[in-house]
Amino acid sequence: MGEFSNTPVRGVQFDLVDLPPEGLDLEGEVPAEELGLEDEDRRRFVSPVAYRLHLEPINGGNDMLVRGSLSCEYEGVCDRCEEVFRRKIETSDVCHELEKPFGTTVDLTEDLREDILMLFPQRLLCREDCRGLCPRCGADLNEGPCQCEDEAPPEGEEDDPWAALGGFGSEEER
Repeated sequence: MGEFSNTPVRGVQFDLVDLPPEGLDLEGEVPAEELGLEDEDRRRFVSPVAYRLHLEPINGGNDMLVRGSLSCEYEGVCDRCEEVFRRKIETSDVCHELEKPFGTTVDLTEDLREDILMLFPQRLLCREDCRGLCPRCGADLNEGPCQCEDEAPPEGEEDDPWAALGGFGSEEER
């Protein structure tokens, strides 16, 4: 039987003395800040990061393969409508190979941090079909059409969004 201390030091670090041929399962939670995941202006973590990992020896027992899953919840501000929403992110695609980890402190903190960061979308949306806010009056278009949708544009404004670019360029180009 292998010796393994499954009490994290900080983040996800473990003293690994030996690993049995069948491997070990590791399960727990770690606060997002211990993984170096900071809250931002438009996003904050509302749950710890839960992990379920399987550690197994590979390459004749010299190296270790870590596979498993991660999940956590965050609260975000929609980039289109400014509504606050809560979302769970999770992956079962965690996979890392560690070279000669035995007899050392195995630190998975940075690897798991990167796995979580890769799960975030480039745009935070409360829902995929969010219509956002009206650029004229600021009404939330998810709640229905605003009053200015039916109005004609103000005097002097054209409906062509490219019209403002007509004044650019040299005299010969115009």
